[in-house]
Amino acid sequence: MAAITQYFLMRLILALLCLWFQPSCMHVLTTRHEYATTSRAPAVGGSSFRAEFMPQAQESSAALSAMVVGGALVSEIGPYMLRLHAFGHENDQRWFEIKRLRLSGSGGFAAPMESRGFAGRAEFKPTKTASRTRASLLLGPHIHLDARKQRSIVLEAEVAVMRHSGLSHGTFRIPLTLAKTHRHESIFICTELWHDLRHADTPDIPEALPPPPESP
Repeated sequence: MAAITQYFLMRLILALLCLWFQPSCMHVLTTRHEYATTSRAPAVGGSSFRAEFMPQAQESSAALSAMVVGGALVSEIGPYMLRLHAFGHENDQRWFEIKRLRLSGSGGFAAPMESRGFAGRAEFKPTKTASRTRASLLLGPHIHLDARKQRSIVLEAEVAVMRHSGLSHGTFRIPLTLAKTHRHESIFICTELWHDLRHADTPDIPEALPPPPESP
């Protein structure tokens, strides 16, 4: 009986909140700082390589107005997790591993990574694109970069790629530049409150990492 009473009480509170916040919503503008490249993906062993820098921290600020409950500015920044992707072809590449990796940039910046940071082999698996395969290796630890000084960096790597025909070795360089991307979201208060009430026992758990890219 107590549970039923609590349920109807929560619905009454929700209805009152909806009337109170009817014209209101929250606008969220997120700016993502990431290192990206515009050059052609380098190739070793018939595989095209791509580096992905994923910011792991956030800075935010909020504002209020009469008709809008809130506005938030979110900035996704470093430190970064680094993932290296290799794109191959079906029935060709089997796995790849990193032998050496180094970041460099202007002002004499140079940061070779210890081998324990890229240990392991990444196996090629099918993607949503027919005949294309992908292998992804998550590197560690987090990479700390000063955006004011390291606006442009270069990733240099020596890799080994196991193919159907045998083992291939090679080195490549990926130049990257700090870039900003923006996304805007409008969150309606009543919708979010109703969702939270209905799913109070099953909270949303975000993915630990974003899905890997589909192309080099």
